[in-house]
Amino acid sequence: MYNEIKSCRICGSQNLETILNLGDQALTGVFPKTKKQKVGVMPLELVKCMGNCDLVQLKHTGNLSEFYGENYGYRSGLNKSMVTHLHNKVKKILEIIKLEKGDLVIDIGSNDSTTLQAYPKTGLHLLGMDPTGVKFKEYYPDHIQLVADFFSSANVKKVFGNKPAKVITSFSMFYDLEDPTSFMRQVFEVLDQNGIWVFEQSYMPTMLQMNSYDTICHEHLEYYGLKQIKFMTDRVGFEILDVEFNDINGGSFSIVCAPKGSRLKAQTAKVNSILENERKLGLHTLKPYNEFKDRIHQQRENLRKTLRELSQGGKKVYGYGASTKGNVLLQFCEISERELPAIAEVNEDKFGSFTPGTLIPIISEQDAKKNKPDYFLVLPWHFRENILARETDYLKSGGKFLFPLPDIEAI
Repeated sequence: MYNEIKSCRICGSQNLETILNLGDQALTGVFPKTKKQKVGVMPLELVKCMGNCDLVQLKHTGNLSEFYGENYGYRSGLNKSMVTHLHNKVKKILEIIKLEKGDLVIDIGSNDSTTLQAYPKTGLHLLGMDPTGVKFKEYYPDHIQLVADFFSSANVKKVFGNKPAKVITSFSMFYDLEDPTSFMRQVFEVLDQNGIWVFEQSYMPTMLQMNSYDTICHEHLEYYGLKQIKFMTDRVGFEILDVEFNDINGGSFSIVCAPKGSRLKAQTAKVNSILENERKLGLHTLKPYNEFKDRIHQQRENLRKTLRELSQGGKKVYGYGASTKGNVLLQFCEISERELPAIAEVNEDKFGSFTPGTLIPIISEQDAKKNKPDYFLVLPWHFRENILARETDYLKSGGKFLFPLPDIEAI
């Protein structure tokens, strides 16, 4: 089940313009256990608010229970570069704010507790909130408390009363919200006046630049620039202290916020410079989105042609990494078991499952390599350096990796 939105999720304007349609796709985060298992299908269509805020967002909202809980397949702790990234985020947080004994730290969308495990093990109240927590509970050490539910100020108060949090983090989840301003208000409600909220998500201008249309998936409802974040923080009572960019998930931005009037200093000139750069990119117009659409349709043709030519040349190509992003690419490019007999994966929970919509079998990396594929098509292409570093033996044996984005490249 899904609903079509009639107004912008953050400013309420009813002036929404379609900028990209990736077609009706099987839910990109669900990996069926059999080929006959029914998986929900939803349109994957992007619209741009032509009103006050210019937010790029999905035209449809799905049923959250279909995305999360037992069906959810992503686990942070399995990806070495993601673990390093999240632990480095915590190091920076501990440089910004001095945590004292008894302070409350909340990670929203805590997944398997990878982020919270980077904090000191004693002296702090560490709380993870995530509806997928039921599935990942075994990965939570005893000193980290789990509330296996969606974040709300009421759910925090059930556990800690009116105790404010010194640090709140929400990584790769703020773009999953039907009402992001309400979420932001609830973060504000439980945050200490001198505390910080750090949140990170994909950066829409980088998505355009990198051709990374695979960032667009059913659970990611919004595609933010800094302008849209500031639109909300100004209305809620937050001040943006700092913004940092990184290569995670094909290009993300991390924002540090504090309640207005806190004793923490804001990098105002830096924030204004980023906003001005976004304006210069013409993101308030339709031009960059039309160019993006043209590029990715061409990219789809190029990838299909490459796979066809490899097959005709007798080359065996397997997929590498069964990921939500990969499911978007596979469905948009109409790649099936005919082009990729199987996809190699490290997460044991996915072995024996299939990709949604395209129904490609998912097998272990060991089993895939026994079949000696000439090429691996890398679906989590944004972890390129990490993958090349761990696959030196395969490369030395003559195997090659095919990276589909930002442009097709064989290594």
